[in-house]
Amino acid sequence: MKRSISIHPHKKNSPLPKSKTISCCPSLATNPKNEKPTTMNLSKKIKPTSIALGMLLTGLASSQADVTFYIKQVQEGAGGEEGLSADVYVEDAELITENMSSSGTHSALMEVGEHGSTFYLYVQGIGDPDGLPILLDEKFVGRYVASANIEVTSADPYVPTRTRANEPYTVKITSSNQQWYTAVNGGTAPEISWDPTKIRVEATYEKQDRDGLAISSGTIDLNDSGEGTTLSLVAGDTTDIIVSSTNIPADVDPEGTSVPRPSDSSLTGKETFVIQAESDTDVNGNAIYRTVGSGSIQIWPQAQGRISGLIQGEKITRPMPDVDIYLYDLYPNSTTYATIYKGEANLSGNVIPVYTSFKLGPYNQPTPIGSVDAPAVIPVTNWDQYVTEDGIYTMEVNTITPF
Repeated sequence: MKRSISIHPHKKNSPLPKSKTISCCPSLATNPKNEKPTTMNLSKKIKPTSIALGMLLTGLASSQADVTFYIKQVQEGAGGEEGLSADVYVEDAELITENMSSSGTHSALMEVGEHGSTFYLYVQGIGDPDGLPILLDEKFVGRYVASANIEVTSADPYVPTRTRANEPYTVKITSSNQQWYTAVNGGTAPEISWDPTKIRVEATYEKQDRDGLAISSGTIDLNDSGEGTTLSLVAGDTTDIIVSSTNIPADVDPEGTSVPRPSDSSLTGKETFVIQAESDTDVNGNAIYRTVGSGSIQIWPQAQGRISGLIQGEKITRPMPDVDIYLYDLYPNSTTYATIYKGEANLSGNVIPVYTSFKLGPYNQPTPIGSVDAPAVIPVTNWDQYVTEDGIYTMEVNTITPF
């Protein structure tokens, strides 16, 4: 499924929409009317936020004591040949405190070298002390090679950056090559076999299960011309890429599927943007591109819910039946509640509930709450006292997210 992506060179980020409502709510009636589809109202409220990103040593929660970060430097060889490598180890328990950003300066053990060096940032010990190192970031540095910064932001203030599958996000790219342009303007630029002004951007998605394990992956089309998925830039450009919603493909719902729908729950994973700069040529004269910046965003599915214990439009008598509300993929740090009010479903928000049950949230955890196998539940019991007159009533479920 192709999603809309707009690219805006030298422009400010476009504003994000302030609200969106996905609806669903069953009516209770002592006098039945025509049946209506059972729905659930999932609304959200915007709060003004600002996001500051530090190094990628962020949002990594751990209960282990032995966690090590290390930076591998690879001094590249000529023409893409294998080079020399060295490691700098960083041990600091404060770097892995949940939802904290950390940064620091560490000296390289080798010079950058004639053909430049690539620096890789790894972490080892998160989740499994004996597990393989996890690559967090990489960046190439070289003489006359363009540099670039990338910032991925959404309306959610959480770090690392995340958003819901149906929400837009922005990728801001700034680039430069002051060293080269100064040499050109001063008449001291050397003759080289590659173009130090060329930069390209590539993007990929990784579809994941709830444990973060990869299910599938693919490329994101950044080129509206249809001539490939790569976006070409010139050093010195500043570009905003606005992604309207996730590029992760949804599963197909089997016929007759109700909540929870796989098409919504499956929209989980990560989208990554990588900036590469031309840095050399290989033995055949083909340009070699190195990574000079990257950024990613976590994608969480849209919340779903269903009300069990009531049939749409049915006529009921006292005592009121016990009702369970099953919830799936609630967004982190959201608050979800049930209300009952007199009259038909009214999603404009100007009704006065006769009963409110604040049961779930907010949850301070980095993953959605409620799965197909273990949904979150709001029980609604002993509510006779709130329905004192005959008539039509609506039970409604709402979830309020941080944005």
